[in-house]
Amino acid sequence: MTDDPFAGAPDAPPQGLAFLELGERLRQRGQHAAAATVALSGLAHYPTVADAHDLLARVRADQGDDSAASRAWYAALECDPDHVGARKGLAFVAFRSRDFAAAERHLDIAAMQAPHDITILNALDRLRGLQPARAPVGTVRLTDPAGGVLLFDMQGMRLAGSVREVADVSLADAAAAEGAGLVREAARVARMLDLGTVRHVVMETADAKIAMLPVSRDGALLIYRSSATPLGRLLGLAGDAARAARDWMGSSS
Repeated sequence: MTDDPFAGAPDAPPQGLAFLELGERLRQRGQHAAAATVALSGLAHYPTVADAHDLLARVRADQGDDSAASRAWYAALECDPDHVGARKGLAFVAFRSRDFAAAERHLDIAAMQAPHDITILNALDRLRGLQPARAPVGTVRLTDPAGGVLLFDMQGMRLAGSVREVADVSLADAAAAEGAGLVREAARVARMLDLGTVRHVVMETADAKIAMLPVSRDGALLIYRSSATPLGRLLGLAGDAARAARDWMGSSS
């Protein structure tokens, strides 16, 4: 008799979907061959369960077989097109092969499917920090009012930009005042809950996605796009606009 609860487990048939937990625990213990056996056995019984393909993919990725991992993650997406884990996994494989554009595409989709998953947003930030400066189609220009970009100070004074294709000063001024209040309040709540520095505030409406982010101690930025825009793309554009805003503030001081 053995005290190891996993002894002999790979040879046992899966009991319902319990094989998912067993396989994951084996994977985390570094028993990759056993975890693969469990995953394949489970898939033989449940070939349409996306999580089973995801488990196999993670095991193959741990084993260094990125090709097999990608096939398994794409199989997971065939079972569940909204499977966030599969998108994150494909992004990881693309990143490991230094295909940063593909990694960003997968993370953009994952961010749209799980807009509040901070691990995805952090991964996008890190990925973009590794890439050389670029000017993709649709790059935001701070002074382009059609882009829906507004720079304001923390007292709510509009500094540059607008929020409509046809400049509406009164609307932009009102948005600046409200935006500054929201950014200050978010910072206050973060301090109260000991959550660290606020990096951005995101809002979604039926027609638009809006991001606000501090660009300095004295200024913040608002950017909006249509509701169809992936959140990761919006935050990427916001980062581009923030850099332009810092340059603008430096040149105008």
